[in-house]
Formats: sequence, structure tokens, C-alpha cells
Amino acid sequence: MTTPSNTAEGLLLPAERARRGGFYLGLILAAMLCLVLLEVLVLFVVGVLIMGEDLGFLGEAGVAGYAGLPVLGGVVALLPLIALVSRTPALRIDPVGMSKVRRGGTETVRWTDIDQVRFNSRQSLLLLVLKDGALPEKQIAGAGPRAVVLSSLGNSLWRRRRPGHPALIIDAVERFAPGRYTAQPLTLG
Repeated sequence: MTTPSNTAEGLLLPAERARRGGFYLGLILAAMLCLVLLEVLVLFVVGVLIMGEDLGFLGEAGVAGYAGLPVLGGVVALLPLIALVSRTPALRIDPVGMSKVRRGGTETVRWTDIDQVRFNSRQSLLLLVLKDGALPEKQIAGAGPRAVVLSSLGNSLWRRRRPGHPALIIDAVERFAPGRYTAQPLTLG
């Protein structure tokens, strides 16, 4: 897993690819193991208990017989996983503004367009409150201030599983745009 880099040029928080990808990979491998155990159980019930065969019947399926279906299912499940984790952007905070960094390019919101930088109540989403008239091309639904979700900071349910990214973000915002960070959480309607 990559670590955040906090230099004089700015802060670069890598995407949560490694942690999310590892979790989903573990989930897929556990499902594959459960499918193998289910196959063994079905063969045991059908072969030994119903048909009255001896236990040697279980070895006739072989490794390819037991692993074929789970491996095929695992490969099919890994393809969307690869697409999912490769789309997750990194976050960069520098003197220009705050950016989402993707393979296809960088989307930057300049400091001149940002009124406030906030988090939601769980500190799992980084929210930018835009100034009036800033970025009119961004359609933002709902009443209240125009807020843009810039980045997801990881697991929204368990805080202890999230790294200390909010503290790093607050330090970087105070360094490049003093007074823009507001500690009061912004609730999304």
C-alpha cells in the first residue's frame, strides 16, 4: 500500500486502491473456497450417502473437477474488481487548489473557487463548498450551500480502519489556503 506524500509542493493522498482491492480479493478467494467446500459436500452426499459408493468416489473428480468452477467464477469476478479499483482517484492538494488525479487526467478546483473545505459527520467524505458563481458547469442538487464531494477517504462505517488522512488534509489546507477549513461537518441532504 502506498503512503501519502506531504512535501513543500503539496500533499498527495493515493487512492484507497490497495486496501479496497485487497478486501475484495479476499472476499472473492473466500467465495471460491466456499464453493469448493460446497462441491465436496454435494459429491459426498450424492456419491456416498445416496448412491452408496465408497469414499474413493470423492477422489475421482480430481483437482480440476473441484477447482474448475470456482476458478472460472473467480476470474469473472476479478474483472469488474480491476475496473473498480482502477477508477478510484487520488487526491492532490497544492498551491493551485485541490485535485482528483486519475489516469485520464486531473480535475482541479482552484482555491479562488472554494469558499470552505469540510468533511461530513463521519469524516469519510471531503466536501468543498463553492463560492457563488464558481464553476457554473457543475450541477449540484439540493438546497443550501453548493457542495461538491471531492474525495472519499475510505471506510465510512469503521473509523479505526481509516488512515489519518483528515488530519493531513486539514494541515495542507491550512498551509495553502488559511481559513478555508471549517471544522463544523456538512450534512448532505
